[in-house]
Amino acid sequence: MNAAERHRDMPSLIAMAREGSKRSRQILAENVLDLVITQEGRLNDRERALTDQVLTRLVQDMELQVRQQMSAKLALSPNAPDGLLEMLARDDISVARPILQHSQLLQDTTLIEIVRLRTHEHQLCIAMRETVSTAIGDAIIDHAADPDVVEALIRNPNASLSSAAMAYVVAESRRFDQFQEPLLSRADLPGTLANQMFWWVSAHLRQKILSEFPIAEYELDPLLESATKDTLDAAEAERPSAVSSAAATLVSTLQEENLLTVEIIIEMLRKQRIPAFCAGISNLARISFVTVNRIVLDKDITPFAVLCKALRFSEAHFSTMALLLLHTHNNSRQSAAELRGVLEIFREISSDQAQLTLNYWHSDSELQKAARKIG
Repeated sequence: MNAAERHRDMPSLIAMAREGSKRSRQILAENVLDLVITQEGRLNDRERALTDQVLTRLVQDMELQVRQQMSAKLALSPNAPDGLLEMLARDDISVARPILQHSQLLQDTTLIEIVRLRTHEHQLCIAMRETVSTAIGDAIIDHAADPDVVEALIRNPNASLSSAAMAYVVAESRRFDQFQEPLLSRADLPGTLANQMFWWVSAHLRQKILSEFPIAEYELDPLLESATKDTLDAAEAERPSAVSSAAATLVSTLQEENLLTVEIIIEMLRKQRIPAFCAGISNLARISFVTVNRIVLDKDITPFAVLCKALRFSEAHFSTMALLLLHTHNNSRQSAAELRGVLEIFREISSDQAQLTLNYWHSDSELQKAARKIG
């Protein structure tokens, strides 16, 4: 059918639509698909407007199977009528799916409205589109009640996330393990956010963070850290912990007498004097007791490997302390196996990079502690 024939045939198509019979609607649908998708030529503006107007009135009453067929053919068409396309995109998910996933003609405003008002299946299809703008990504983060939808968005390498949305899903990854691996696989995840995740991800993902998201010196803010620490030191002086104070006093005495050595610290650990051990490490590393305590009490030995490498402890000293810590959580066979794995991290990470990472953890611990106090 050429353009002239299509033009002459439009009144008969409209007449069929007005008849209201099932057969006439079927014929109308088939002809519209031919008019829109045909390779012989495009509809002129008048035909396009008329077709769109007729179908947006009638398509909602067509059988589900017809709507599904129309959706499948229009999803990849560069000439699909806007009104019809939007109606099908809001339809039952079996109709909407191909259009939501593949049509490049849908506007962001339409997609955002669908995210807000339709089902989580609609949201999931939009999250998996070939491209997802920042505005759509933010809308999905704001309105998706199902974590599977957010996971699909994070896994989509062509989905853009705003800084606020990225920070939010990183925080949510503490509750939803399924976010962690896809987040750490994104090329646009900032290193600072990746390192925030360090404390709640698996040992395997911790190694990924250390190797693929090294802390840069410019990412540390010594002025902020110093100002926060001054506030905290004053607060701690008002209500010190009896245990930590006694440990600090002991370490201070050993320091004054030049007796605070790595061998003494290992002996503290061997005797399970954990507060004194943490205070000694804190003194040597010049970081907060809070940070050291967080590292030492972690069941995974990876952060302790970073701490020891930053302090330039020997591999032998690290191995001794690591085994003592591991024995508190595992049997000897498990401890030895875990130590073999973490030794690779100890050997691979440089002392300078370990120090930067440790400084970041220290600043992060201080800021978290300050936030709790202010709260």
